[in-house]
This record gives sequence, structure tokens and C-alpha cells, in this order.
Amino acid sequence: MQNFALIGTILSIHVMAWLTPGPLFVLIIRNSLVYSRKIGFWTALGFALGNFIHITLAVFGISLIIQSSPLAFSTVKFLGAGYLIYLGIKTLLMKIRTQKTDTPTEHDNITVPQAIKIGFLTNILSAGAYLFFASIFATVLSTATSSWVVAILAIAMPLNTFVMASILSLFFTHHKIKSIYIKFQYILNKCLGVALILFALTIAFK
Repeated sequence: MQNFALIGTILSIHVMAWLTPGPLFVLIIRNSLVYSRKIGFWTALGFALGNFIHITLAVFGISLIIQSSPLAFSTVKFLGAGYLIYLGIKTLLMKIRTQKTDTPTEHDNITVPQAIKIGFLTNILSAGAYLFFASIFATVLSTATSSWVVAILAIAMPLNTFVMASILSLFFTHHKIKSIYIKFQYILNKCLGVALILFALTIAFK
């Protein structure tokens, strides 16, 4: 029962982390609104793959090594911030969509691999994620927890990320939300772009 309580606690913390707006939160909204629900789902898969890598690194102690090395941690931090700034500027410069919401436009040109790559890179270059997963799994492993608990978390946490991001994508691609985006896309694109840049600056100078 103690192991199940531990799993439940960690997954609850993970859900709460997702409900706190951050770069991934903004990015799934951005990709879902600007592109499509399909692209949102594939971006969510990229997030999940990034989580799996983070968990693997945490279990083998590599996250702790990165965290304890000023050079390695700063490299990850500034690469992540730079990538967010790139995505933010790209969002700011997007052209206005003039077609109806169900009509393909130039924004739909993004491919599935590109969507997965955006989600994966944003997650794997998140310095905060290294701290989060390192602390979680340092606690789990230090309690002499059964290996099956680690295995369940290694599956459940990426799945949890995929589900949470997909729910956000479903919501923001609802036809009423999408129609509002089309109407105010110039302003909303600027807001999303600025949000990504502000997150990047916060990460870089934290």
C-alpha cells in the first residue's frame, strides 16, 4: 500500500505541475491554435518522449550530475532559453490567417516529425525538468522502493504528460475557441510569442 501511495502522490504532484502555466503549457496552446489538433497531439507525444528521457537520466543519476555541474546546467539552461526565444520570435512573425477555420493554410505546413521535435526539444532542454525529475527519483530510489514502482512511474509520468497536453489541445481546438483565435489571431500570436520569450528570459536569468 505504501508503494501505491507513493505512486499516487508523485503523479498528483506531476498533474499539479502541469496545471501551473509554464513553457510546455504555452507551447501546446500555441501549436494547437496556430496549427491544428493533430499537431497538438504530436507535440504532446514529443513532451512525453522528453519525460521518458528525463526519467531515464534521473534513474541513472545523470540528472544529478548535470544539476551539480555549473557548466552542464548552464548549457542546458541557455540552450533551452534560446530555443524558446526562437519559437517566440517565430510566433511573433507569423502571418495572419485569412481563411476559414477548416481551410488548410500555410500554418498547416508543419510536419508530424517537426511537431514531435518541437515538443521533445522544449522538454529535454528544460533546466527545471532536470531539477524536478532528479528530486523526484532521488527520493524514490533513496527509500529502497521496489523496482516495479520506478517502472510504473517511467510509464505513467510520460503518459500523464501526453494526456494532460492532449486535453489542453482538445480544448483549444474546439471550434468556438478556434473561431475566437482566427478573429483575434494577430493579438493572440503576439501574446503567445511574448509569453514564450518572457519564460525564456526568466529561465536564462534565474
